[in-house]
Amino acid sequence: MTFTDGSGHTEYTSAARAAEASRQPGLADLLGDCARMAPHWPVPAGSRPARVAPSQIHGIRVPAASARLIASTAAYGDQ
Repeated sequence: MTFTDGSGHTEYTSAARAAEASRQPGLADLLGDCARMAPHWPVPAGSRPARVAPSQIHGIRVPAASARLIASTAAYGDQ
């Protein structure tokens, strides 16, 4: 059951989540979209930069608000 708390916010229930999932496009749709958009971003000619080992990557900081946003996204965390 979904209800409103008086401020316009609704409870996100498993039934609501299932109904929303059935309306969302799937992986095949996403892959088709990517294939149609790929020609719009040509790859420049030339050599690629050398890969960096993960152990050499330091100093990456993710703002707390961004981390909370990703953690609360059903596809990445709060399921």
